[in-house]
Amino acid sequence: MKLEELVALGGLLHDIGKPVQRAGIYSGDHSEQGAEFLGGLARETGRGEYGLLALFSAFHHSEHFNEARIREAIRSLPECFGLSEEDIIRVLWIVYEADNLSSAEREKGKPRNIRPLYSIFNREKAYRPVVLEFGQELPVPGEVESLTKWDYRNVIEGLTEDLKKSELRVDRLLPVLEKHLTFVSSVTAKGNVISLYDHMRMTSAIALAMLKAGCTAGDVKAGRCRREKRFLLIEGDFSGIQDFIYGISGKGTLKYLRARSAYLKLIAWDIVLEIINRLGLTRANVIFNAGGHFLILGQNTEEARKELESIRKHVVEWLYREFDGKLYLALDWEAVSGEELGRDKEGHPLLPIARKRLKRKLDLRKLRRFGEVEGLFKEPEASERLEECAVCGKEVPENLLEPFKLSDDPSVRACKTCNELAELGKNLPKVKGFVLDRKAHEGEDITKGPFRYFIPYYENSTPLGEVLLLKNSLDVPGNLSETIEFIPYLVADYFKPSEKSEYVIADFDELAGDKEDTKKKGTRRIGVLKGDVDNLGLFFRDMDSPSKLATASRFMDYFFKAYLNEIIRGKFEYLMGDIPSLGNWPKEPDVVVVYAGGDDFFIVGAWDQVFELAFRVREAFRAYTGDGMTLSAGLGYFHPKTPIYRMADVVSERLERAKSEGKDKDRVFVIERAAPEGFPIAYRWEQYEELWKTYKPRVYAGNGRLVKELESKKGLLWRILELRELYVRDPKSVKWAYLIAYLLGRHKLSGLFPELVGIDAEAALKGEPQPIYWIDGILKVVLMAVRG
Repeated sequence: MKLEELVALGGLLHDIGKPVQRAGIYSGDHSEQGAEFLGGLARETGRGEYGLLALFSAFHHSEHFNEARIREAIRSLPECFGLSEEDIIRVLWIVYEADNLSSAEREKGKPRNIRPLYSIFNREKAYRPVVLEFGQELPVPGEVESLTKWDYRNVIEGLTEDLKKSELRVDRLLPVLEKHLTFVSSVTAKGNVISLYDHMRMTSAIALAMLKAGCTAGDVKAGRCRREKRFLLIEGDFSGIQDFIYGISGKGTLKYLRARSAYLKLIAWDIVLEIINRLGLTRANVIFNAGGHFLILGQNTEEARKELESIRKHVVEWLYREFDGKLYLALDWEAVSGEELGRDKEGHPLLPIARKRLKRKLDLRKLRRFGEVEGLFKEPEASERLEECAVCGKEVPENLLEPFKLSDDPSVRACKTCNELAELGKNLPKVKGFVLDRKAHEGEDITKGPFRYFIPYYENSTPLGEVLLLKNSLDVPGNLSETIEFIPYLVADYFKPSEKSEYVIADFDELAGDKEDTKKKGTRRIGVLKGDVDNLGLFFRDMDSPSKLATASRFMDYFFKAYLNEIIRGKFEYLMGDIPSLGNWPKEPDVVVVYAGGDDFFIVGAWDQVFELAFRVREAFRAYTGDGMTLSAGLGYFHPKTPIYRMADVVSERLERAKSEGKDKDRVFVIERAAPEGFPIAYRWEQYEELWKTYKPRVYAGNGRLVKELESKKGLLWRILELRELYVRDPKSVKWAYLIAYLLGRHKLSGLFPELVGIDAEAALKGEPQPIYWIDGILKVVLMAVRG
């Protein structure tokens, strides 16, 4: 066993005794019980390595850290797997210190075993220690008063079974621990939000970085690893993502757009893997990698910095060459001490200060975008005749353009990358993951990143390569070779199949529905939904330790990748309440997820379903965060022939408008509306839901029909909207008021809209809109749903 492997595994398993102790299986403190648990695994599985790793549980606290006892324990082992006694003592000291550094963020207070893990989004609510299963229930925090040993016994039973089957490697153990320890608290202090899984993997990350930085037992004893800048925070942040995904010509199809989104995620993984590979780290060192943004903890050595400079130069030049400057990665690093991963002696967090320094470096790189590229403004050679790719607009030598694979028109010529992505887009519905390898595999539809090829992995195929990214599963495939690294790859990939094939994505015409399609509501339109989390920067600025950052990012990613699929499929109905809807939610919604991850999403589909889906996502997110966070969204409804880049532009503007209308944000831009200066256009979610509950039953009977009183009076609703426009043009005038009173009185419908008759004096005094101002968001949606 290599020393790097031992320290990484030792850090990963050092606190395994915590759930064991809480389950009341053995006697003693969690250090002793963890050692006994790992010793038992060694005997049951025949893997003596577990006996060696038991030392990291037994000796990771100061009260147990006695070198004489440690040497005695080492000598009693049947085998030390090629490591000397001094090697083992060195890494035991390193893991001991790594645990101290990783624990520096902990909440103060006396631990009590009955306390649960509290939500990172709302510390007043907590979780039961359940298994992480993406296809099951949404993990909603609630009023969890206390836990019992039986809660933890279920955890230990499942964990034990999976550890017995798992290979003893970091990449194989990480998903096992994630599955069973995500909802287990790292320490049972009141209000603790750090998952035991994240504490254990951050201890592993810190320990390995310390070893790679040359830390010795003497350094630990003297406190040098704590005071000296032995670590690097390595951060990467893509810019130009929106333009990269959506900034294409009308020749790009929906499947092509999904391919660009998937491709960007693969590029990010390729770069992250190259960094940890060259620095000799593991995936545990990746604090987060989501939404085109990643953070890695590594060692501060001259060799590591040179490798990072080499990687940065190669990546930036590759991005510039491949995408004509549309996509850029700002990659930089900041040296930090062990103390800066936690708090100072007065309890002040130091990590945010270090990250602020790093952010300045990244911002400077973005200002000097592509400054790393040599000969950036070099003129093309005179002999080269350049022509634009009809899809992405990149200028390439004309002989490198080929007919675009997703167009029936042979005159539409695209670059090699666009055609590779077209092929990827066609295959995405069948793909179960990707193999990343430095060699291209013959006969497979592949794309290429800056360092590796991306090879689609299909069900029942045998993965061959360097890394397997497996979609939406924490379970290692049974046929996976020991030479391949395993990484769970979460992705929101729901799509409505085409009528042509279950493995073909429905196009816009199919999503909008034929005119004769009785299942579709009213007008033939494509609905487009774009949304993201409010005040996310402030939220992450409060994450003052690597473990908190890891927990927060992971939980956010779970929602917008894994659980979003289930929300679309109609699960979690019990959370939805009485949300705006034009009919029953279908079993197979006419919806396609184009992009979702990090904290945002972009979804298209049948307009009425996308309209309702906005509220479904919002309600699920509200519950998932324990009312601790909000999101805003922009909706748009388009003719199926509208270019998708135009749809993206419109809903992006609407989302920005929604987020700008109020400090609390938490709004939805439901539909295009006119407004006087200073009046809001977006609705607060609860406000729209209340308006919907008030007005929708009065006007809409369902199934594309108005209520009986209005069946022959659709024009009256349009007249109400016209009078609303009259109000908008001059809110100080009262002409609209007597005209609407006359209109409703003449049709004997004053009782149907009593709020619209007369002036709301209180609203007028406050300078707030009259009730007629808000009604268009309901009536316009209902009128879109009415046939004929």
